[in-house]
Amino acid sequence: MALLSVLAVAPATAGAPFHLAEGAPAPALDAERLVGGTVSLPQLKGRWVLLDFWATWCPPCRDELPWLKKLAAKYEPRGLVFLALNQDEDRQRALAAEFAQAVPGLERHVVLGTPEMKARWHVDGLPTLYVIDPQGRVYASAEGRLSEADVDALLARALKRP
Repeated sequence: MALLSVLAVAPATAGAPFHLAEGAPAPALDAERLVGGTVSLPQLKGRWVLLDFWATWCPPCRDELPWLKKLAAKYEPRGLVFLALNQDEDRQRALAAEFAQAVPGLERHVVLGTPEMKARWHVDGLPTLYVIDPQGRVYASAEGRLSEADVDALLARALKRP
């Protein structure tokens, strides 16, 4: 299945939706950065956000993070912010820092997640990717292994929008 069809978020049904509906306001996100300081979505208003929920124990997550960092660098000049939201539960900071050392430059994108964030964002599996538009709404989401080419095409299409 092509990513673009995977990223077409399923509409909300009775009960909690699998993912947040396309166009829905993005939930609150206030997170501690691995390298110090904090970040919140209100600070990023006016910019596109690529938000990736991941953990060091997740093989697809580990595979995707190097090319997600590369895509982030490609699209940063056009207003994209990449946040790699770590979901390790034990020794979170140490494990995230160790993995980031293996992917030079990743450390500046890593933020430390909480179980509450995971629930608020309807994350049931890892990796889970969200694209948030400059107005703070969900543009797209997907769960599971993705391809670099499909995410690149999605970001190119998204960042062409006003």
